[in-house]
Amino acid sequence: MQSTMSRRAFVTGLAMFSMPLIALAQDQDKEKKKEEKKKKAEDKKDEAKDKAEDAVDDKDKVVDGPGTDNSQDRRQDRRRDAAK
Repeated sequence: MQSTMSRRAFVTGLAMFSMPLIALAQDQDKEKKKEEKKKKAEDKKDEAKDKAEDAVDDKDKVVDGPGTDNSQDRRQDRRRDAAK
């Protein structure tokens, strides 16, 4: 009977010791996941900023923006062509 009690005591002690370790490991995993999510969010923000900047750059490369001298000249040319 004593060997049974000592086995039970050993298993109970082992379980009590392992529970906090398991909880600690799970907390660390949660923190890592949070950090990864933050990094991904920052990367997405940076990509969005880059795309926005590229769109602005591409917009500047358009033939001529409205209100510029060249756009006014082209508009007058179109009006002359339409009148013919």
